[in-house]
Amino acid sequence: MNKYHFIKDEMLVHVPVCTHKDPKKVIIVGGCENIKEELRKYNIFTETLFIDSNKAIEEFKRYNGTRDYDIAIVATSKFAKNREFWIELTKLLDARAVVSSVISNIITQEEAAKEELKVAGAIYQIVMPYRYEEEDDDGKLVNKYLLLSSRFYHPTADINLQRADLTDGFRYYNSDIAKAAFIVPTFVYKNYLGIIKR
Repeated sequence: MNKYHFIKDEMLVHVPVCTHKDPKKVIIVGGCENIKEELRKYNIFTETLFIDSNKAIEEFKRYNGTRDYDIAIVATSKFAKNREFWIELTKLLDARAVVSSVISNIITQEEAAKEELKVAGAIYQIVMPYRYEEEDDDGKLVNKYLLLSSRFYHPTADINLQRADLTDGFRYYNSDIAKAAFIVPTFVYKNYLGIIKR
């Protein structure tokens, strides 16, 4: 694990948590202990459900469409194009839930990213990729991408500034980073017209 892995973990957790007005229940699919540590920075959650990524769809079906989780964090890209995964996950979520997930690079992996955005966009009205930095094999920081999906809350218009800037323990995340992460170059915006849903 590289020394900047915390950036991905913080962006996966804090972007959706600080977008939702009043999150109480969260689902985590995959991920590492660091995701749990990031969630522990808040004292707002009444329930945290951890789902093994190897059995995710089967686990979702076991809960039989509970529909009351506020946040879902999908810390793996293995389901990015899987429609069944997205449908079954959404059955467990409240109508105002916010989802963060790992996706392909929207600049260097355009075809894959478009397909992934379309899968989420078939369910969610707001589908917006956002950037974070990760160390590559040569020790250089490169841009990678996550996806925020929502039917109600908008990640830049609805950000909870108090939660984003006054929660202790962030090393990377803050409200300015959260807003800036959603900025895309003009050519990307044009290439994804109608696919990125703001």
